[in-house]
Amino acid sequence: MNLNQLRYASAAAATASFSRAAEQCHVTQPTLSNGIAQLEEELGGALFERTTRKVALTSFGEEILPLIEAVLQTQGELEARAKAFFDPAHQLLRIGLSPLIDMRLLTHVLEPYRAEFPDVDVFFKECFLDDLDERMEKGQIDVMLCPFLPQEKSARGVAATEIYKEKLHYLPARSVATAQTQDGAVLLSNIADDTFILSHDGCGLATATRTIFSKAGVKLKEYAGHTMSYQVMQEWADLGIGSTILPGSRVSKEFRDKTCTLMLTPKKPALIRIDALWKRSSAYPDHIEAFHRHLIERAPGLARGVATD
Repeated sequence: MNLNQLRYASAAAATASFSRAAEQCHVTQPTLSNGIAQLEEELGGALFERTTRKVALTSFGEEILPLIEAVLQTQGELEARAKAFFDPAHQLLRIGLSPLIDMRLLTHVLEPYRAEFPDVDVFFKECFLDDLDERMEKGQIDVMLCPFLPQEKSARGVAATEIYKEKLHYLPARSVATAQTQDGAVLLSNIADDTFILSHDGCGLATATRTIFSKAGVKLKEYAGHTMSYQVMQEWADLGIGSTILPGSRVSKEFRDKTCTLMLTPKKPALIRIDALWKRSSAYPDHIEAFHRHLIERAPGLARGVATD
């Protein structure tokens, strides 16, 4: 296994095409195909389903891809830290984020800051919450983006600001008949008998889901298994294993027509809130302090303009 093989797999997953992935990686298609085949042989299973029309991740690929991306991100972090060490003038902004974050929206939020500070190298690190906490404590990230965690905020002595809120969508199990409202939404009280597939709790979605049910006074019935992949959550619901709840940005195109907005009351949708956090006690360089001000003063308004329904 080598880093090039991991890059090939990541590019193929992102482009859904071996030819486009080869172009992106600046190699021939046979080189990319052979590299992915060698990686699959070493890992013990196929990462992709190949047809004449498209390339799609297998269930095994969905499970493994986040780990592949984590390795590639670690390499990028190593290179960025080395560059910053040997070049004190190099400006680096390190953003740690939960896998739940909508990168399309985050990119839009970052655009004005990047235009104002074009020399700042922005580095992203996607981690589960425990890892993000540890990295922030050790000063390995400058900002942490994650679901709202009020019980953690005061304990850690961090500054926090809301970035955006996103509507939650309900995807019923294939066998479940849903009592939808006239506008295609569903009341939480009407799905209390469902069994729900939850994600691995590292991203914060499972905790947010449990909190919403608890505050509404509705008992949450959890499926005994869990998955690391939002795609697999939807596939399991489609198989009839259980219903599931996801932010709109994490609903795949193939399942969007099968979901409906989750409502707490007929006029109040269920929302998940995303916050930015950073340590109050740290002495940050000017470009990072400017980013903190950007998050407080401009980011919420920018996010509202492109938030996913």
